[in-house]
Amino acid sequence: MKKCIGCLIIVFSVFSSATIYAFSREIVIIFSGEELGNLEPCGCYDGQLGGILKRYSLIDLFKKQKNIILPVSLGDIPKSCNRQEEIKLEILFNAMGEMGYVLHNLGEKDIEINPQILSYLSQTNRVNFLSSNVEIVAPFPIKINKSVVTECFDFEKPVKIAFLGILSKVFLGSDIGDYVSISDPIKALKPLVKQLRDKVNLIVLLSHASREESVEIAKCFPEIELIITGHNIDEPKDSITCVNNTPIISPGMGGKYIGVARYSVNNKTVNKSLERKSVEVIPLDNAYQDSKEMIVLLKEYQQILLDEDLARKITQAPLSNGLAYVGSFACGMCHKTIYDHWYKTTHNAAYRTLVSGGHQFDPECIKCHTTGYGDISGFLDPEKNQNLINVGCESCHGAGSKHVKSVDDTYGLTDDSKCEVCHDSAHSPKFQFEEYWKKIEHPEEMLKKLPKNIEQ
Repeated sequence: MKKCIGCLIIVFSVFSSATIYAFSREIVIIFSGEELGNLEPCGCYDGQLGGILKRYSLIDLFKKQKNIILPVSLGDIPKSCNRQEEIKLEILFNAMGEMGYVLHNLGEKDIEINPQILSYLSQTNRVNFLSSNVEIVAPFPIKINKSVVTECFDFEKPVKIAFLGILSKVFLGSDIGDYVSISDPIKALKPLVKQLRDKVNLIVLLSHASREESVEIAKCFPEIELIITGHNIDEPKDSITCVNNTPIISPGMGGKYIGVARYSVNNKTVNKSLERKSVEVIPLDNAYQDSKEMIVLLKEYQQILLDEDLARKITQAPLSNGLAYVGSFACGMCHKTIYDHWYKTTHNAAYRTLVSGGHQFDPECIKCHTTGYGDISGFLDPEKNQNLINVGCESCHGAGSKHVKSVDDTYGLTDDSKCEVCHDSAHSPKFQFEEYWKKIEHPEEMLKKLPKNIEQ
């Protein structure tokens, strides 16, 4: 087992020197999953991975090599159940349709979203819904396939590949509606594997489960020759393993990686016409260009956010103790030296970066590029809240309405925890408080009766 795992760490390869291939074309299974709402990298730092712009280019590269391409999705496109995630779901399904995806295996986050959206996508999109152990009986009809069999006729003998898909029972919460029923994965797979094993050349399982659960499934079904799995696996290249010569591999989270399994067609053998050449995980980095087709789709996404005015429909939370935001200019009336210094920092250019990137209508981006977004009296409209555009004084020190009226209060205390609200691992992985603080540290100022903590 250890020897097998070792050869899979980067690429799992099987070669037979005695085999003569009649055709050089390959069948390539490309797989993604657990995007969790990530259509594209946020752009907050250099070297970010993923996004449909680069995914399209990678798939197109394989198509240009004249291979048979079978892209599939493991599940969990959205990360929550709000309107913006519903829009993302539709946009990504349109993207997968343009990329030629064969199917999408349902994850728990797909099921938790509006069933009306699922019904619409299952009947209008080119991408098949797959789940071998989930049934949804909703007020709206949702078309779900227990298996999907793809037949390739570009060879001397037709090649059939069967896809099965399961969702682990442990991921569905108690708040799932009565219209969703889920059966034990192994019990659901038994009759399907028995029915398909002598009729197809390859059985592939999309296992929306933990790696440990997928390993147990592999032990039960040696007929399954590829298992695409993963749940909360951030570094998929480190998790590749195999059971009974069956690779178990994950595409990771956030759409940053794409899995690729290559098969050659051997028409000279009697019992088996497909031979696995390699299984690997590829990072979607700058080696792949941004596709023009997906640029159009992402612009459409931003336009929908604008048309639906989602940025101004956000629920605003009340502030404690009757506080309100006053804007950095009000701070500068007394703290002129500090204000002049802040004005030259990149915090004061935060909103402009959204505008230049075309994301100024995106609620997920606005929160960390303005002051007080999501709170009553905070940023909501760029025309009405000019004083709250960009990352201002109150982003770090809190709403300052009471401090403006009484300079003797305890206003202003802050620490690195407030920085980490936006400078988190997803948007600022290289964040080090000591280094970043040097870029915004306040200069000393002469101001009578000014509490010391305001300068901290």
